[in-house]
Amino acid sequence: MRKSAKLLTVLGAALALGSASQAHAGTLSPTLLRRAQAGDQAQVGVIVRFNIANTTRGRAMYKNLRGQLNSQIAKLGPSAGFLKQAINSGKVTQLWLDQSIYLPMTPVQARAISLLPFVSEVFENFKVEIPRAVALSQTSAPAGTPWFLNKVGAPQAWAAGFRGQGVRIGHLDSGIDPNHPDLAGKIAAFQEFNGEGDRVGGQARDTTDHGTHTAGLLVGNKTGVAPGAKVISALVLPNNEGTFAQVIAGMQYVLDPDNNADTDDGADVVNMSLGIPGTWDEFIVPVQNMIKANVVPVFAIGNFGPAAGSTGSPGNLPDAIGVGAVDQNGNVASFSSRGPVAWTGKINGVFVKPDIAAPGSEITSTYPNGQYGAKSGSSQASPIVAGAVALMLSAKPNTSVDAIKNALYTSASNAGAKNNNVGFGVISVPGALGKLGVTTSAPAPTPTPAPTPAPTPAPTPTPAPAPAPTPAPNPPAAQPTAPAGYTLCAVEGSTCTNVANREVAFGTEGRYVFGTNDASPTFKCTVQEWGGNDPFPGRIKGCFVKNTAGVPAPAPAPAPTPAPSNPGGNVARPSVLLVDDDMGQGADVTANLRDAIKAHASSALVWNTQTQGAVPLSQLQRAQVVVWATGEQYQNTITPADQQALQQYLAGGGRLLVTGQDVGYDIGQSGFYTNVLKTRFLGDSSGNPKFVTSGAFGNTAFTLNAAGSAQNQNYPDVIADISGSATVASWGTANATANTITAQSIGRNRSRPQTRIRAQSASDNAGAIVANNAGAYRTVNMGFGMEGLTPNSRSILMKTAFDWLMR
Repeated sequence: MRKSAKLLTVLGAALALGSASQAHAGTLSPTLLRRAQAGDQAQVGVIVRFNIANTTRGRAMYKNLRGQLNSQIAKLGPSAGFLKQAINSGKVTQLWLDQSIYLPMTPVQARAISLLPFVSEVFENFKVEIPRAVALSQTSAPAGTPWFLNKVGAPQAWAAGFRGQGVRIGHLDSGIDPNHPDLAGKIAAFQEFNGEGDRVGGQARDTTDHGTHTAGLLVGNKTGVAPGAKVISALVLPNNEGTFAQVIAGMQYVLDPDNNADTDDGADVVNMSLGIPGTWDEFIVPVQNMIKANVVPVFAIGNFGPAAGSTGSPGNLPDAIGVGAVDQNGNVASFSSRGPVAWTGKINGVFVKPDIAAPGSEITSTYPNGQYGAKSGSSQASPIVAGAVALMLSAKPNTSVDAIKNALYTSASNAGAKNNNVGFGVISVPGALGKLGVTTSAPAPTPTPAPTPAPTPAPTPTPAPAPAPTPAPNPPAAQPTAPAGYTLCAVEGSTCTNVANREVAFGTEGRYVFGTNDASPTFKCTVQEWGGNDPFPGRIKGCFVKNTAGVPAPAPAPAPTPAPSNPGGNVARPSVLLVDDDMGQGADVTANLRDAIKAHASSALVWNTQTQGAVPLSQLQRAQVVVWATGEQYQNTITPADQQALQQYLAGGGRLLVTGQDVGYDIGQSGFYTNVLKTRFLGDSSGNPKFVTSGAFGNTAFTLNAAGSAQNQNYPDVIADISGSATVASWGTANATANTITAQSIGRNRSRPQTRIRAQSASDNAGAIVANNAGAYRTVNMGFGMEGLTPNSRSILMKTAFDWLMR
């Protein structure tokens, strides 16, 4: 049985990792209840929340909450002696902001604790992870004021003397690089926390790059909205994962870093680029307590768009400022989550979300080691708004949370109207200051309503025609201009050549998007190829390759002659959900597949069945392509319940890629395998690590278990097509038949039972990959795990599969 833990994701811009299971009912979570009923005596990390009536306002609340929590703990009687023992042994972490404690206990003990009259809830210390950014590339330091700061009017506040001075911003993330020149002197305090919510000693650091990027948007010298403010940074997601206890410990730390309620050294505004798809009661108490302390909560709304009802918690809490993302033109970003949000339980009602929007597409900010990079996501939009709040508080200290909200909302671009795409619209810093009675050196721009099309569920994608260039108001340059250190390789519409694995850029005249090409030697220089990113609409752009010592720059392709507006071959990059179904066995499929998916997806999230339980249909339906990876699992690879959900997803026009060496071994006799995937399971192992693609998948040779791969493919399945599907890769040689299979295992995993072998027909295809075009949906079934390929081969095959699925 899969345990039903929950996953919290940081919303940076794209391989997003998410969760959407619903909050527990009653005082004990369903998972703990089931385990308790089974007599489970294994210890797990548990959150015990107490009934505390918090009526105190302002920073005095910090001391009051501590006192009430200690009072409740003191009520524990003999029946909870084990809890007192844990407290005395130092195994308990007090999470006063959440009115709870963390401690290890057995499910049986958790059930007993939940029955106490002063206990409100008991639930697991669920996991927290960071998804990959929607867009990610290294860039140079911005020259002048970045466009997104001009977009929100930050320079007008600076000119009036308001730079965030005297304001502290809470920053919960993957850490922060204290040595970046733009962040020097900007860190008021730093603390790292472990999974139990305890403090960890050590110096400030960033375990990835996400935290440094968001910190740069808050207070960076070149990229920050509030360069005069300081951050109180909590490292709560080391190496992109953590726990609920870590996050709550980080929240209360930024409010009171010296752990002394009598001193006023905490944050005035808190930025959290965190979220879980759906509505989560667990966040209600700490966020409400934050607001009672007059600390402004600014949270990303999520990267789960464009479907309606795709927001994440805690940004979709009614009292939080939920921030959506827009592009350079002020249009809602495709990935940005949309409302409405329906809360049931402790909060009841349907609410319009997000509340506000800010730039979140291709946002340049600080990277570790003195670098700069561009990311896209509501993770980037949120700190821009939090920085704007810091400017407001520097102009008018001690302004209430409600007054801050009112000023932001009534001055934004939708002129007081609210919709489920961008809320009240794009923020205006001068306009918000004006609502507080503060004037700036220049008048606030007149709000112009942002486009507000009604959100609808994302349709099944079809190849989009290349847009015809619109005439520029002024004659464009005769040839696109290159960014520093780059050479033109193609004018828009033609093809770059000799660019395998090279750093590349797209744009002209100072406006560019950056990236790294995959192993393909060529790519088409189009907006579609760059994931729909158009850095300079209306201008003829170019693709450029970064100059590398000893590597000649490719000769630029000639500008294309005018052609019909629907050239073949351009396939839109899909939004992708990776379902990590390896159940923690062997090589981690997320770690192995994430880069290949990110390189060829417009956005990506991951669902981990071990920590989150079964993936719900609603989560599947948010993705254009679902990648289901089973790793080294050979039992319960795709359960009957999973099969039913996938069938419903496919019936709605979904696209599915299945990869795992034992899926056929496990469910090869099922109707899902034969009727939906249109695959016949022939043998439990190919006896050959090499396969060759054919037909719609081209003609490329691949080898499993090569150096640099996970080297875990002992039992790759031999599979064949069934009427209507096609074998697009075969073991050994292209179009090989089953009579060529002479061995049934590449290696032996002693932890697994003796393998099963089905009778084979010599004329059956000795397939490695079967592709099924069912008309309404498409599937690709790989008889092996893609983690068994080298990163380069994995990327090539992932792109091939995505391109075919999206046609």
